[in-house]
Amino acid sequence: MYKISIWGTGNVSYRLSLALKAAGHPIPYICGRNEESGQKLVHILNKSDNNPHKIAEETLFTKDFTLLKESDVIILAVSDKAINPLAEELSREVMKRGKIPLLVHTSGATSIEALDSYPFHGVFYPLMTLSKIKPVDFRLVPFMIESSDKEGEEILAGIVYSMGAEHKISTSEERLKLHLAAVFVSNFVNYLTGLAFDLSVPNQVLLTPLAIETVRKAFLYEHPSMVQTGPAKRGDMETIEKHLKLLEGKEEHKLVYETLSKLIKEQKKNK
Repeated sequence: MYKISIWGTGNVSYRLSLALKAAGHPIPYICGRNEESGQKLVHILNKSDNNPHKIAEETLFTKDFTLLKESDVIILAVSDKAINPLAEELSREVMKRGKIPLLVHTSGATSIEALDSYPFHGVFYPLMTLSKIKPVDFRLVPFMIESSDKEGEEILAGIVYSMGAEHKISTSEERLKLHLAAVFVSNFVNYLTGLAFDLSVPNQVLLTPLAIETVRKAFLYEHPSMVQTGPAKRGDMETIEKHLKLLEGKEEHKLVYETLSKLIKEQKKNK
């Protein structure tokens, strides 16, 4: 098992730290500028029910990043723009001593080159939407990993394995493309679901089976366009006009409806 410290106190740090500790890895430090969030996370990590392996070492919160150098692995779970400057700060610190921890970031959209100033580095990207309010079964989460050398790659693969998850060794270019695809399948879908909720109050729950079946069916075929349904697909202008009439005064919803209907109709023509 590895001593893994995390710089960051947001959603990714929260979920990863809990999963890593549950897998048996000590978490010596949570580091960050937001002390309130950091202390809350540390309190949760130190609860006995979040420590199935009875790890004796408690997790501490710190704002002093120099303490992280005592770890085996440092995870930067921070905003993309913060990755490079933090790596440079840590590089200056670790060069003062013998042991150099593996430094990784968790971003899908940031190249491994952002860590080039640090001598031993990599990427540990969980391809999953993560939030504090919703637990995640990491056994179902694919990890995209990349490292500056074979040793780092083996360490990251071992950590993923300890969590019961799967990993894929991927380049920064491959990871960026997957991150882009993830925006479509997750962020945009969530936005559209929000628009649907606005239109279906108080009957949002009735949409649940449809939403689940739509996503399930999309992944059963070679391409989701093969199972596309609805008025735009059928060219049912009468129904489309009825829908647009209902959307009068809801400009955001109307714009999305018209744009997507047009694209679906064009997709049909191109098949």
